[in-house]
Amino acid sequence: MSKEENDVKTPSEILRNEEVEYETTTSRRNVFFWAMYDLANTIYSMVIVSLIINRYILVIGQLEYGMSYGEVSFLYGLVSFIMQIGVAICVPILGAFSDTVGKRKPFIISLTGIILLFASLLGFFHDLTTVIIFYVIANVAYQFSLAFYDAMLPFIAKRDDIEKVAGFGVAWGYLGTILALAIMYPLIYILKDTVSTPPVLPGDKPVQYGFAGYWFTFFIPMVLFLVCAIPFLYVREKQKKGKRPSIGNLIKNTFRQIRSTFKDIRKHKSMFIFIIGYFFVADIANVIVLYMTPIVTDGLIIAGGATLFAILFIIIATMSAVAFTYFVGKFGAKYGAKKTFYLVGALWGIALSIGIILVFTTQYIDIGANLPFIFSLIMGIVAGPALGGTWTAQRIMIIELAPKEKFGEFFGFSKLSGKFSSALGPFIWGTVMLTYDIIGKAAYGWAMISVGIIMGIGILIISFIKKN
Repeated sequence: MSKEENDVKTPSEILRNEEVEYETTTSRRNVFFWAMYDLANTIYSMVIVSLIINRYILVIGQLEYGMSYGEVSFLYGLVSFIMQIGVAICVPILGAFSDTVGKRKPFIISLTGIILLFASLLGFFHDLTTVIIFYVIANVAYQFSLAFYDAMLPFIAKRDDIEKVAGFGVAWGYLGTILALAIMYPLIYILKDTVSTPPVLPGDKPVQYGFAGYWFTFFIPMVLFLVCAIPFLYVREKQKKGKRPSIGNLIKNTFRQIRSTFKDIRKHKSMFIFIIGYFFVADIANVIVLYMTPIVTDGLIIAGGATLFAILFIIIATMSAVAFTYFVGKFGAKYGAKKTFYLVGALWGIALSIGIILVFTTQYIDIGANLPFIFSLIMGIVAGPALGGTWTAQRIMIIELAPKEKFGEFFGFSKLSGKFSSALGPFIWGTVMLTYDIIGKAAYGWAMISVGIIMGIGILIISFIKKN
């Protein structure tokens, strides 16, 4: 038998010869460095994904191509659908690859460079095709980096601290939103608001780029992302012991491990149920991240400074997430992942119910001491820990159900479920939004109802999980 043939090992042989180890101690300094990347990439997620890109594409489509609001909304949902299908297919491969290689940090650093480059370039173009391509590249790199980042958890903190570290990472990460929006607020105030809805009533502003029409609106947040990510370079990650196989055999072993896990996943009944249930639950979180700003600016329609109120709404939700997501993690450590999903489902139910009622009962909301405005603030307070709690509950569930030698891969399969969900969610949302051209902002109410029903189905499925 040749040396090359000797290098080709089965997954079981790999695990025997290359020991996969937990981290046995938890260093606060190391956890802080790890969590700083959560803070840094939240700047991208909130500013580019949640605040700017959807409305930027809506404005480009309407002004440069003469498309209707509903048509551009559907196009954005369709692009998100195709993009997330591709990500969903790749994520399990990345998870298995990270387990086989035994290190994750170098991949996160490389992918971060791609995010920073293409997100920074978005503001230089008002061409729909170019903007969509650059956004897809940046966002795919962002999603891939998260797959590696989540899989680092058992290798930077000891087993007993993983749930608390997961909650801390999410809560600390949301501080990135406050930092980013503190920079965005004066830009919006000085450069004027983006208006993505066509004028309906006399006095309505026409569609305009506003602050999104300047290149530095995209560039400045990415500089902040870079600065906040620097501490991550000093994270110490527990490494797999043993000699790394050649690149060719590394790829073969990765796909062998995936095939093995596809077979094993059927034996892990609880994990299989979770993957199906999480497909439905993750839908709401992914949709809210994508459409948070349009829900406030185009759905609720705040009179006087819509985007500035959207920033206030996001800051309130973020502060609430920072204050309460950590306690969601502690709740999960005490009561388990399944009950944590019940808690998260209840929070989402309250937030969605408020939003749906406001969309259907108000033509617009005045900023001030009135019930619609107060309830819109309550909606933000509840939505913050609901969003952060979704990711925390998912991390805790994987830790409870996955064998240690396949943490990365099982995280990958949960991501697979979440990514397919994040493909379906925007597609359904965009399809419902086609009715905007007929029924106006009421389309947002029906869109929120649709994601609420999907989430309820997911929570019901997760209720059948039995922890071994």
